[in-house]
Amino acid sequence: MVQGSPAVFRSRIVSELRQRRDLVGLTGPQAAKTLGWSTSRFSRLETGQILLNPRDVEALLDLYEMPEPVRTHLLELVPKASAPEWWEPYADAIPVPYRDFLGFDSGAEERWEWQSLVISGLLQTESYSRALIDVPHIAQLTPRQVRRRVEIRMARQQRFINDPSTFHNVVMDESVLARRVGDEGIMKAQLRHIAELARLPNFNVQILLNSQGLPGGYMSNFILLRFPTLEGLGELHPDVLYQEDDAGGRLDADEMRAHRHFMAFKHLSEAALNPQDTIRFIEEQIPKWDSTSGTTT
Repeated sequence: MVQGSPAVFRSRIVSELRQRRDLVGLTGPQAAKTLGWSTSRFSRLETGQILLNPRDVEALLDLYEMPEPVRTHLLELVPKASAPEWWEPYADAIPVPYRDFLGFDSGAEERWEWQSLVISGLLQTESYSRALIDVPHIAQLTPRQVRRRVEIRMARQQRFINDPSTFHNVVMDESVLARRVGDEGIMKAQLRHIAELARLPNFNVQILLNSQGLPGGYMSNFILLRFPTLEGLGELHPDVLYQEDDAGGRLDADEMRAHRHFMAFKHLSEAALNPQDTIRFIEEQIPKWDSTSGTTT
């Protein structure tokens, strides 16, 4: 089975179609007129806003005289590009930018994540996640929205635990282990959970000690996604960068920015504790929560 996801397959198909249209010298309106389509329908199809069907894609491939074997390989991807996304049952509770991220996230072959504020969402326990999300004066979410967002975070984590085909590289700042989210019991269980996941063969977890400073300079939190190579098509999709701030999340496929963040991650990883020492360090922090005071964030 080809590794990927509907969102990634769809993005690759429409990218190939746009590039081929430009190569044969047709504008969007010209192509739409030739096929008897409205310009609106053509635009939504070419930008991936609507599901693809084999008949439409084949018509475009014929019009653009797409050569073999690319033509056949693209047609083989169409059913995969139109398949349901795993996160669709939760769509009512998550913002569109995060849905876009999940679409690419589930199709990645390798992930690199830097987190300096809280535990990576990929490694959170249900209780930690709920305490982090359910902050009324910040998130202003209903109890149902909180529950649904926690559920999708746990479902995403379980998918990656059950599917070893994606490799996860996570570097977290030492401070996230000492930053209280919830009560002492939640923090102790959370640290044990990280140590448990860090032992899985497809999870590479590292802690950057405070004493190491910020190698390579300050870098805001990010997730970088890399995708598999397909026979006949090469790299399925360029690397995708995902970042969040107060305005929400955003995906970025700019090659230079993706490379810059990859190099930044490399510096962070080289300065951080190795995976084995990270597990030991995390386990050493667990007893420290026995003597802390206070109960909430």
